[in-house]
Parts: sequence; structure tokens; C-alpha cells
Amino acid sequence: MSYELMFQKAADLQQAGALNEAEKIYRQILQAAPNNADVLNMLGLIAQTRGLHQEACTYFFQAIQTAPHHFPLYFNAAISLIAEQKYIQAQEALAQVIKLKPDLKEAYFELGNISWQQNNLPAAADYFTQALQIDQNYREAQTNLAEVLGDVDLLERISPQNPDALYYLGRRAFNSRDYEKACTFLQQADQLSPSYEIKKLLGQSLLACNHSQEALKVFYQADNLFAHDADIAVLIADLEADQKNDKQAEKFYQKAIRTNPQSLKAHANYADFLVNAGRTLEALEEYRAAVLINPETPELSYNLAVILQKIGEYEQALDLMFFAYYKNPQNTSWMFNIAETLILYHHHEAKKAERIVQNWLQKMPQCIAAVHLNALFKNEKSPVETTYNQMLFDQFAPTYESTMQSIHYSVIEQIAEQLTPQDQKILDLGCGTGLLGAKISDSDRILDGVDFSSNMLAKAAEKKVYQNLIKDDILHYLQTRSRHYDAIVAADVFCYLADLAEVFKACAPEKLIFSVETDDTAQSAAIQSTGRYKHNPQHVEQLLQAAGYQKITRHPIVLRYENGTPVNGIIFAAQND
Repeated sequence: MSYELMFQKAADLQQAGALNEAEKIYRQILQAAPNNADVLNMLGLIAQTRGLHQEACTYFFQAIQTAPHHFPLYFNAAISLIAEQKYIQAQEALAQVIKLKPDLKEAYFELGNISWQQNNLPAAADYFTQALQIDQNYREAQTNLAEVLGDVDLLERISPQNPDALYYLGRRAFNSRDYEKACTFLQQADQLSPSYEIKKLLGQSLLACNHSQEALKVFYQADNLFAHDADIAVLIADLEADQKNDKQAEKFYQKAIRTNPQSLKAHANYADFLVNAGRTLEALEEYRAAVLINPETPELSYNLAVILQKIGEYEQALDLMFFAYYKNPQNTSWMFNIAETLILYHHHEAKKAERIVQNWLQKMPQCIAAVHLNALFKNEKSPVETTYNQMLFDQFAPTYESTMQSIHYSVIEQIAEQLTPQDQKILDLGCGTGLLGAKISDSDRILDGVDFSSNMLAKAAEKKVYQNLIKDDILHYLQTRSRHYDAIVAADVFCYLADLAEVFKACAPEKLIFSVETDDTAQSAAIQSTGRYKHNPQHVEQLLQAAGYQKITRHPIVLRYENGTPVNGIIFAAQND
């Protein structure tokens, strides 16, 4: 078969979309004629179709060396250079096109697009105008000129059968957050002339309207039209992950990273996906990749730090957490996570943790967490203890119950066992999210809850087991209350109080059931680096007796587990008869 026939067969295959078969024949021809400009051009177009624009440019410029006066080679090279955002080289290539063929309207059109991309709107308008001077019916130039000039009236006049005008109107509506209107324009554009750009923006508009299933369908269509857009792959992956289609989600996260290894969103979202799947070490590598791409993004540094904290790399975690926090010191959740990490680090490297806290306090003397930890690590009472704990529990409220479940929290069941059917009116001190209330409630009981955290009380209210929920400090409420109860309960509350004498006096003579963390060696109460107190059980009993309680029982238990270590405590039940 002659080279002419082979070339024609390859061209027909390429036209039919059989790129692999066409490429194979072109390469056979190239072995005999390595400088064949037509063959090199076709190979460049195949690479261009695949989104391999650097490879495409190599073929186009190799062909230009053989055929320097063939303007399509320069034009094709310019298209790939634009895709690579190499605008100066693209402008140079298009200038050669115009030199060789001054009446090629598409060359002016692409120069207009480049100027538009560079936000040089006057130059863009001039190029589009020159394209229209060559062909006054050039639809694409007409719509781009209208968009550059901001002529919405013209766009609307030409939009009924003009997909480009409809696309621009849809984009304007999207940027104005009128997503329903954007969907209307873009769906019309899609019906007239489907393209991956239209479908991508249509999918984003549908997603903004909470039509996730429709959006996913459209994103898949966009990916089928152009399989080399990492952003579309990430959008598909995110939606599949939301629907728990983990295998498909991971496939598209990995595709996005292969398509664009520098895609920050692909690495970051894949890392989040891996965290949710419990694949911590893999997530760590993806967060590291994301941080390398953009080391100045505090959220990425913080997310990487959270993973490092989980695997016990506290010093590295703290470096990244502080980097993020100093950039955004209003983020209280980051502040509390730094405090938690420092407490964990203090168990392993006390002196280093104390120096870090001192440095933090020096840089941010008004930071409540720095003030609080500085006191705790010195084994002193924190001057901001109440405020710190209130802020902490407000922050902790959304995840409190899942955390309690993960640490095998057993206090609720043990306190519930100490109540009797005669205990009908019950006060839940430091009720938190209402875990204890939900456990002990029944149709006959009347429950009141008091807590100083608004967010905790909001969660408790959702359980609908309390007759009254009061936001107050527990001692203040006890000392000023007018109500009396059959029993007062306190689950994991007194570990945040150093002196229990006034609380016990304010509870008496009602039955009192509560938990404490214990330390037989403490004189009365010993503060821990966690910010909680451990109480000497003998001293607790003496305080109960001083408050008038005569019948006191102890029930030793493991309150919970922290880092796999049991936290020992006692459930006390005290009454007068």
C-alpha cells in the first residue's frame, strides 16, 4: 500500500475517532519519512485531542521546520499553547498565521480570546471586531464581542439560537448567584450545541441548586466529551463520595490527579475522602502533596497536622497547627485542637510542651488557651478556667456524643443504676447534650437540666426529655434555686471543680449521685494537665458528711479510656437516710 493510501486510511480512522489505530499507521509512515509535515501535523492533532498539548506542540513545531509557510501548523500550535496558558508563544504563532494568511478570521478570534484571558478587554474587542470585518456573520466573534463589551441586551437578542450567547448569559447568572436562571440558559445552550464547557457550568449550577443527581449525570456527560479536565473529575468524585459510592469516587480522584498532578483540589479532597475511609497514612501523603502545591493555605496545613496528631507525631503537628492558627487566630476550633495536642505532647515531652506554651503565651498574651495551659502545666489553678471550659464545651457540642462513644464512656449507665422508682423529680447538673437525661427519662419523671454551654443545651433540647433547661453555672443555680428534687445527678462534672464543699452544701439534703476521677495520693484535689481534677475519695466523703449526708456509698468503675488507658473513678451516692 502506498504512503498516500496509508495516510488516507489513517485520516479516515482519525475522523472516525479511532485514534490509536490512526496513530499506529502515522508512525509507520514516519519511520520511512521522519520529516513528513502532514503526518507530524496529524500526530499533533491526535495528541491535542487527548489533551496532551506539550506533546502536540512538539509535533507541530517539528512539522514547521519542514513546512515553514504552512499556516495551519502555526494555528494548531497556537491552540495547544493557549491550552497550556503559554499566551506569549501563542500570540507569536498566531502572528505568523496572519502574516501567511491575513484573512483567517479564526486567528483574530483566538487573539481576542487570549487578550480576554489576560483581562485586556479593549484589545480583545479590537481583535473580535477585526474577525467580524472579515465575516460579519461570524457568530462566535459576535457573541464574544458582546460579552467583552458587557452588552447584555445584544446577548439576549442573539441568544435564542446562539449557544455561545446562552452560555455567557448562563455564566453571568451563575456569577450573580442566580443559579436557577443559570440552569435555564445553560440547558438551552446544551440543547443547541452540547459542549463540555456548557455541561461543566450547567453541572455546577445544578449542584448549587441542590440537584446533585442531575449534576452528577451532567458531569459524566462533560467527562465523556472531554476526559482531561481534572476539575470535572473531582466534581464527579465528590458527588460519588457523598453517595457512598467509594470505589467510583476513588477512581475519579485518582483520575483527577493523573490528569493534573498539580491540582490542589484533587489532592485535598482525595485526602479528606481517605480520612473518612480510615486510611490515615494514605491521607497523610495526599495532604503533604497538597501542602507542597500551596504551602501558604492554612486549612491544608491544619488538616495535615490533624493526621500527624492521630499518629502521634505531635511536634510536627504542632508546627503546622500554629502556622495555620497564626494566620487565622479567630478560629477557636484550631485553638482548642492545639491545646489538646499540647496536652497529649505533655504526657511524652513535658518540658518541650511547656516551652511551646510559654512561647505561645508570649506571642498571644490574651489567648485564653495559652493562659489556661500555662497555668495547668505549672500545676496552678487557671485564672480563666470557667471561661475556657465554657468555650470548650460550646466547641465540643457537635462531636461530644460520638467522642464519648469512642472512649467507652460508662458513667451514664452506672449513675442510672443508682436511681430508684421513687426518684421522680431529678436535676441533671452539667447536663451537656442530655446523654444522662435520655438514659433516665420515662413518662413519669420530671427532669431539669442545667449547663453553662449554650451549644450543649441546644443538643440536649433536641432529645425532648427535659421539662426545663437552664443556662447557668451549676453552683450559682444550686444556691439560688427555688425548686427541690428527689435526686440530683452529675455525670463527669465534678472533675472540672477543685473545691466541692459549696456544691455539696447547696445540694443537701436531696439525694446526690455523681462521678469523680480519683487519686488516693492527693491531699484533696489534684489538677491534671488535661485541665480536669482528680479527687481523693476519702476527702470527698468527708465533704459529703460535712454537708449533712449520712448514708454514703461508693462504686469504683473505669469511667472511660483515654489513649487506650483506663481512667479510674468512683460513683458516689449520698443521702440522709
